[in-house]
Amino acid sequence: MVRHAGTQGERLNVLLTDGDEPWSEHLPRLLEPQGVRAIRVDSVRQAIDVIDHEPIHMAVVDLALPVDQPESPAAGRPAETDRSGGGALKLVQVIRRLDPTPPTVIIRGRLFQPRLDDRLLREALTLNVFSVLDQPVQMEQVLRVLQRVMARYYDDVWPGQTEH
Repeated sequence: MVRHAGTQGERLNVLLTDGDEPWSEHLPRLLEPQGVRAIRVDSVRQAIDVIDHEPIHMAVVDLALPVDQPESPAAGRPAETDRSGGGALKLVQVIRRLDPTPPTVIIRGRLFQPRLDDRLLREALTLNVFSVLDQPVQMEQVLRVLQRVMARYYDDVWPGQTEH
């Protein structure tokens, strides 16, 4: 399910993939008063649908993101719930093809075998992700990274806003 925090008129859109940690639920409510519209998604398919319809200025992607939503009785079909990290890397590749390319932060859990985890990290870094955060992630870490993104990519000015 896609969940929007904020209204359509906000200046900064952040694609946020849901994780199992509390910060992913609380971050949108914290950033909304600052003019940040968090668009939370549960799967790669939902994220790609959002990207097709909304401008994205930043992305926070959990490597454990499933390709599709978990199976629901109403859907009538099994979902791809592989959490090997391949789906998340596919999403990062899609994000990299956007123009302009939004900076992407990867959330890396210790859910995988060490070799697979290291390989996924190498692949993410070759895709020029802005930062990699290891779980468990603290809210302060995410906020610091988002602040660095704003400074480096947007000169501390919201996208679409002109300096006065």
